[in-house]
Amino acid sequence: MLRPLAVLAVTALAVGLCSSAQAAPAVSVVKSYGDVGQQPTPAAPVVTAEAAAGSIEVTVTTSGSTVEGVPFTRSSVRSVAPVCWYGRGMTGAAYFEYWKPGGVARQSGTLDAYAAQGLLHPGYEAYATDTAGHWYEGTCRADATADQATAYQASHPPLFVLASQPVPAPQADVAPAVLAQVAFKAMDLPHGVIRWNPTLEGSGATVVNTDTWVWVEGSPTTVSVTAQVPSGTWAQVDATLDHLDLTAPGADPASCKDTGVAWTKGATSTSCSIVFSHSSANQPVKTGQTLPTVTLTATGSWTATWFSSLDPTRTALPPAQDVTTTTEIPVAEIQALVTLG
Repeated sequence: MLRPLAVLAVTALAVGLCSSAQAAPAVSVVKSYGDVGQQPTPAAPVVTAEAAAGSIEVTVTTSGSTVEGVPFTRSSVRSVAPVCWYGRGMTGAAYFEYWKPGGVARQSGTLDAYAAQGLLHPGYEAYATDTAGHWYEGTCRADATADQATAYQASHPPLFVLASQPVPAPQADVAPAVLAQVAFKAMDLPHGVIRWNPTLEGSGATVVNTDTWVWVEGSPTTVSVTAQVPSGTWAQVDATLDHLDLTAPGADPASCKDTGVAWTKGATSTSCSIVFSHSSANQPVKTGQTLPTVTLTATGSWTATWFSSLDPTRTALPPAQDVTTTTEIPVAEIQALVTLG
């Protein structure tokens, strides 16, 4: 079972006892960002672990489609500190001197008991005089979960590397919960364009005391964001539009279950509308407008869940985002002339 996004600070006993590798890498920084809008999906960026920089690159891909069925993709590459990695530890001689019978570690009852369980690096005695070669060990940060640290170290057993041999790849890994955080923070939900009907010819105005159909053109109702590291571990955040709120001066607020239905000739009902009770005639003419208008605001509220390559169980996240779109609408009042005969 995956933990919530706040990674639990649990230190595995084995980490504290047998890990002598380098300190944890530095925190993350954004590398680059590309927005390809409605263009074809680009090739995934090439990502590699950067041991020297103490970070590992994460590919973040946002995808979805608008209510009109137009697909979109955004891609970015970010760097994060791995939670576990293959790190360089003691030389063969230093490890032997520390763990040998009568050595420093054996002065501690706890460490002596640890050695007695046969948990020391296999064959460490063979490198007792080697002062140039180093042990490479599966190493995890203190905030790694016990399960993750145990699993990583089990799959990355200690390896002694002679000075003449190439340094092994860091084989860094990132906790799925951390990847979910990366995906969640990278989520950039697209803004659409507000449309409405009726729209009087020549002015585009709607009419008071009439249901004004509202829909957001070019807006999605679901978005997926995936963050993946070269080891293959990934986490996916899925966001879904929960509802759309409409507000405007001179109208009661309205709430819609979706982004509305585009008006077509002969249509009789909509899932999203608002009624204006006053015209905009007494409003000032705003910059860029030719008529007095009121500001219509459409705010989409989204919910989000995540799962990973290591666990298909979905976990709820805090509200993803409130995406706000505005437009200026002229509101007209039509006078009816009644003739008595």
